[in-house]
Formats: sequence, structure tokens, C-alpha cells
Amino acid sequence: MVNAMTEFILPSNARSLNLRYRSPDKRLESWVQCLWSVGGAISLTDPQTEKFYPDAGASLSIKLARSRPVVTLCFNTTTLIDTLDTTVPCLGIRFRAAGAHSLLGLSPEAFTDIECHLDNELVPLGLVPVVERLYSLDAQQGLNLLETWLLHRLEHQPPLNGRITRIVQAIGALHLPPQEIGATLGLTRRTLERQLKREVGVTPGQLVAYARLDRARHALLSTTLPLTDIALHCGYYDQAHFTHAFQSLTYETPAAYRKRKLSQIYKA
Repeated sequence: MVNAMTEFILPSNARSLNLRYRSPDKRLESWVQCLWSVGGAISLTDPQTEKFYPDAGASLSIKLARSRPVVTLCFNTTTLIDTLDTTVPCLGIRFRAAGAHSLLGLSPEAFTDIECHLDNELVPLGLVPVVERLYSLDAQQGLNLLETWLLHRLEHQPPLNGRITRIVQAIGALHLPPQEIGATLGLTRRTLERQLKREVGVTPGQLVAYARLDRARHALLSTTLPLTDIALHCGYYDQAHFTHAFQSLTYETPAAYRKRKLSQIYKA
């Protein structure tokens, strides 16, 4: 079973960013949402600003600056606004919730909502020679190399705590309350909260909120349903609850989000 938060909503300025992305090998799908690259081929005078929404996933980014590569990791638990320099090629891996911990053994505690440089961590991850090779490859070849690196880790270092991955996936599907899901696996509520906080960086309630937000964002863009219907479809009590929860995470109302994104799509 794959996390319910699977569909990738492209940023409105994907063409300007020279964005490339693709789904991972099926063997990686439980932990990796996509591999991506931006910049490099198109030189723009103005930096590109983009909004990134919370899902408890993590982004591993490799900026191929001329002086030296910059490798960072960020666990996303709040909406972030980032300015992207398209003149510097950048490749990355978008991990699902629990994916970076399971595959790389990295704890979210030190990487939540800020881009932290991976320096001492690169050697044990086997990432140093991979990053060095990226300079001689084009974007597609680079993404293939990153995927090969992940598959090698998957084969030689089995993922950590598969039970937490299954719990995260089940919570994202929004079929049962987190406590019921944990109970079926023999976890008390306190144990479930403690393990999720340590390995995913969020609480069960936050995972539910992110899953509802993701489902709502897709419904706002892919349907003409009124907000009341979307609210009920996504598990909110009513439209007022939906608006408050959506705005607290994204800093804009569902109606404003729909209007902004659809206008960007039509302009493109």
C-alpha cells in the first residue's frame, strides 16, 4: 500500500523552473514520492518563488554550485515559501513521511522546516561519490544515478521500522482514526505518538491534517464541487471547519487557493 498523498501538484512556474520530475522505481514507492531537478538549462534574471505545503515528507536537495556542491535536507511540517535560483542546477529526492528515516536513518529532529546541510552525514550515506558524478551528467542521467543509489541502499541496508511506514500509509488513507490503526498493530496511543514524533517528526493528528489538506487541494483544482461538498469529502465537519483548518496550514482560504492556482494554470 502506498501513501494516499501520492499525486504531485506541479508548481505554477514549472516551465520557468525547468522542472523535471518522475516517479521512482516501484521498489522505492513506499518511501519515495518522486525524483526531481530544476534549473540549469534556462537562465532567468529573477529568482523563482514557490510555496511548499506540509505533508511530513522530506526533501533531499543537491545544488551543483561551481565552488562546491550544497547538500541539504528538510522535513516539511509547515508551509514553506522558498526562492529558487534557476541558474544553479539542483537535483533532489522527495521522500514520503517516514521515508528519509527508513531509507537513510536520518531523524527529523534536526531537520524540521529548515534546510540543514548534510556534511558529516554524507560519508556514511555513500553520497559523496554520487554527488561528484552528478557534475558530469545531464539532469535525466543524474536522476537515474540518484535512484540507483537509493536502490543500492535498499538492497544492502534494509529500511528501518517497516511498521511505522505502514502506519503512516494507513493514516494517510484516512480510513480509520490513528488510534485504531495503532491498536491493530499492538501500539498504545502514547507509544504511537512517541514513535511517530521520533521517526516522522509529527503527531498522528498532524498526519491526518496533512492528508486532508492534500486531498482538499486536489479536489479544489480537479473538480468544480462547492466548498461544502469538498469539506465533507475530505473529512472536515463543515465548511467553516474546512476553511479554518486549510487557512491555518496554507495561510490562505480554500477559495483564494482555488482562484489563485486556477488563474495560474489558465495563464500557462
